[in-house]
Amino acid sequence: MQQFRESENNSENLNEEDNSSINQHVPQFPPKKAPSFSIEGPQILGLLLQFRHSQGNARRELECQLIKRLVNIKKNYEPDFYRLNGSWAWKYTNYLYENSNTLPGPIDNTSLLQIKEPIRNRDYFVLTDTVWRFLVEEYGGGPEILEDKIPLSPVSNISSTIDRAKSADISIQSSISQYEYPSEIPLKGLKNELFYCYMHSILQCLMGIQEFNHFILNSINRHNEQKMLYCRGYKDMLLQIRETQSDYIKINTLRTTISKKFNPKQQHDAQEFLLYLITMMEDEILELNKECEQKQQPKIENIIKKYLKGQILSELICRNCKHKSPISEEFLTLSLALTKVTTVNQSLEDFFKDEIIQDYQCDNCHKKKTAVKKTKITNLPRYLILHLKRFKFFPKSTKITQQIKFSIESNFCNTEYKLIGVIVHSGSLEQGHYYSYGRRQNKWWLFNDQRIKQANKIDVQQQQGYILFYQQLF
Repeated sequence: MQQFRESENNSENLNEEDNSSINQHVPQFPPKKAPSFSIEGPQILGLLLQFRHSQGNARRELECQLIKRLVNIKKNYEPDFYRLNGSWAWKYTNYLYENSNTLPGPIDNTSLLQIKEPIRNRDYFVLTDTVWRFLVEEYGGGPEILEDKIPLSPVSNISSTIDRAKSADISIQSSISQYEYPSEIPLKGLKNELFYCYMHSILQCLMGIQEFNHFILNSINRHNEQKMLYCRGYKDMLLQIRETQSDYIKINTLRTTISKKFNPKQQHDAQEFLLYLITMMEDEILELNKECEQKQQPKIENIIKKYLKGQILSELICRNCKHKSPISEEFLTLSLALTKVTTVNQSLEDFFKDEIIQDYQCDNCHKKKTAVKKTKITNLPRYLILHLKRFKFFPKSTKITQQIKFSIESNFCNTEYKLIGVIVHSGSLEQGHYYSYGRRQNKWWLFNDQRIKQANKIDVQQQQGYILFYQQLF
């Protein structure tokens, strides 16, 4: 195991000489800069539009991202602050981060008006104007209670709260199977001059997926790459790595491509970057294939769908008439809750366990009864990516640091998988660093920006994993 040290350029690196515990010392990295509303506004709007048109688990994951963005907006952009009932806040937290499918229902702040001296962070939590508007827009309820200001009439304030919430959107807007696989991608570090550790850790794990790399190198060419900025950026990186004689490269094209979404002067979440990059690359493939279909030209393979995407089927079964309402959705990652579990397999079992839904309005018998929600995977991906929910941003920003055991080889849904990559987050939410472990050339390696060092299974399994990459065994 290795220990951290700071480099001269404020990037985060491992001391090659020290083999003490990697998790016992966290360097004092520059604090995370609070994003301004002018920078975040367009990105929040994009997330909001995706959220409005999504459903199921995808909707919840987008809501997690959206809440994170709204919470992190600089407070000096917010004119007012509002109180939120503590009980409702914890119900909402369980829905967002513990994979509960029970929605918290309308906000009910009336109990706060009856408590003489409510205690902050127990009876209530304080929200910014933007977060409050979003929650009321989505869940309804009230009344609106300004921090240190009590409304005259709870009833009259409910309607005014909803009217204010209707302007939330406006306020946000204004402010390769047929080829022989080549040899693996060479082991090279990725130079970090700013806050790119989140990107580097993800890219090192993706470089361990041979089918993915082979497709990018052989199917993205001069005839189509002008319209495929993200695929081209990834390909340019692979070519840089192949051609350089140095121990590391500085990523150029891909950095420029993602700069509008991921500000280079701020820290970002590795999970968010992974989903964004893969989604953008698949969108480029789908768009190119539409053009090929119109021109009656051969399409290229959707490598994302073929190797990285799985499918989940959720069924709501009415206990009154036994009618089944199925919802099928694709997934790139499975986001697993970490409460009351000690292993990844336990968290997966919780993810798929039956859940009782109260006050379910059945489409068949039209009665409000309880329902049972059953969830199962109908298509397992060749590469299964598991996201462990270590970060919570509501009602308080916290990081879960408990050790969650994961195996090098595991059986998921009666299918054997082997671990090929692990993303680790060290430090706190404000001062953190990403690094990764990857299995390449039949060995384990530690990737820490430009530094690479050989590791072993014990090193890997001692980590507080954040994202796990598994490959099917045949």
